[in-house]
Amino acid sequence: MNREEQLNSRRWKISYTYRCTCDPQCYWTKIPGRHSRGSGTFLNDGEEALGAEAAAAIVADQFRHVDIADIRMWQESFEGRDARLARHRHEEADEKRGVHWAMGGAN
Repeated sequence: MNREEQLNSRRWKISYTYRCTCDPQCYWTKIPGRHSRGSGTFLNDGEEALGAEAAAAIVADQFRHVDIADIRMWQESFEGRDARLARHRHEEADEKRGVHWAMGGAN
């Protein structure tokens, strides 16, 4: 799948909760002692075929999360894809105009 096809397709996302390893423990977590990947993380090419548990293990390893649970995997909605594409087009337009996040507070 080329870049354009990948960008335009509905992508798979995964979310899970994981043990809070912060010291001291975070007080704002919804589930005491556990953080969550609430909005989800996009999966890379073909990871959805491995199944939710295997894909979550790959993502958790990349972020060094331990003791994962409450795994959810879903395909992005059409509206979510359209919003992601609109944001991508907006960011590309900004780059062409020389505007980017690294500018900080420059006037």
